[in-house]
Amino acid sequence: MAKAEFKSKAEFKSKAEELIRLMVDTIADKEYAKLVSSIPPKLSWASYIDAEQTLENACLGFGKWLVEQLAMWEEDEGKKFVVDHFERSCMENIHEERLEIDKRDIVSYNPTSFGEQLDFWFEIEFFIENGQIKAVFDVNI
Repeated sequence: MAKAEFKSKAEFKSKAEELIRLMVDTIADKEYAKLVSSIPPKLSWASYIDAEQTLENACLGFGKWLVEQLAMWEEDEGKKFVVDHFERSCMENIHEERLEIDKRDIVSYNPTSFGEQLDFWFEIEFFIENGQIKAVFDVNI
């Protein structure tokens, strides 16, 4: 799970964006197991590989789902689908004031494939625990 200490709102925004960038680029590079060190998916994704709910299994389960989802669209539409690398314009603004008040914030990221928006988006939940930024993501279809 992503962890980063922060001291100011600007620093939080910068660290949160960097974590989202790392997450999206890791997904684009199809290195799903490495999501553990950026922003991992919620534990429920482990069910896609019928495995124990650990962060590592959740990463692999998400990767399996994504590969199958993109393959299904490729078959249906007769064209290739990928997840593009991070593009700042695909990311919703980070609301550090919500984090300050509620100790959590949810930021959406709309992934693209060859520049066209995909039919799902990532919801990244940031929260503060012991003075550190932590985050997990889920997919909304």
